[in-house]
Amino acid sequence: MGVARMPAPTRLDPSRSHIAQLGVVIRSLREAKGWSQADLGQAIRLSNTAISKFENGHVLPVREVAEALDRALEADGTLFEAWDQLNDDPSARWVEKYFAHESKAIEIHHLANHLPALLQNDEYTRAILQAGMAYYGGNLDEKVAYRQRRRALLDRSDPPLFRALIAESALDCPIGDAKLMRGQLLYMLDRMTRTNVELRLSPFTASVLTPDFGLTQIMIFRGGRRVVYRTGLTQGIYITNAADAAQYSALYDHIWHEALPQNESIAVIRKAIEEKYPCAPADPTCP
Repeated sequence: MGVARMPAPTRLDPSRSHIAQLGVVIRSLREAKGWSQADLGQAIRLSNTAISKFENGHVLPVREVAEALDRALEADGTLFEAWDQLNDDPSARWVEKYFAHESKAIEIHHLANHLPALLQNDEYTRAILQAGMAYYGGNLDEKVAYRQRRRALLDRSDPPLFRALIAESALDCPIGDAKLMRGQLLYMLDRMTRTNVELRLSPFTASVLTPDFGLTQIMIFRGGRRVVYRTGLTQGIYITNAADAAQYSALYDHIWHEALPQNESIAVIRKAIEEKYPCAPADPTCP
């Protein structure tokens, strides 16, 4: 009689414990809403069996499903952050993490020394990204598509309030030729007519008194939670501590109230268009 052979031990997958942790996050958020697995499955058009596999750590949801779960459970990016840690592509992970935060925000407060990405037209976006390719690399078409995806947030039926505070000197930093800059500034003025878009210029006279924060974005979510993003050489940093984020908001509000009101900012932008980026006399297509 032969000796029964023991099955080979299952090879351990070190990512499994992290997937299980994600399952715990999904379950806790679901239970906090008082939902069954079937309720959650119905909300994102999946079966309760699929939800069970996610919660038990047997299956890792794909990015689109993770985003749908985050929206359905009103997690304000918390669930997506947990999913984000399991992604093997650091670049894609950073990009999707940023978009997950931005797309959940009900208010976005932007501070920078250049024209904000959410108020850039396609021509300007492509030109400014092209100028940075030598430093940052990547795929230009993918970068442009990502900017378009972000910009579309302001066109939703429930768009966030976007408050942009930019240095007046940004108007003196041409990208491309005068026609491109004129078209971009006219596009920005058009976006400023929307009820969910506010823009103020920090005048030249304030530049010596205003701290230089680089690109800083404060994202405010339902319930008052704030996440601050500050750009870095490659990916930037997030500030999630409530007290620290509140300090950034207080400082932003101070600079905002010291800046030119929107009507005065519009006048400065129009003056820059006519003086710095006028239509060429022989160009009938110039707006």
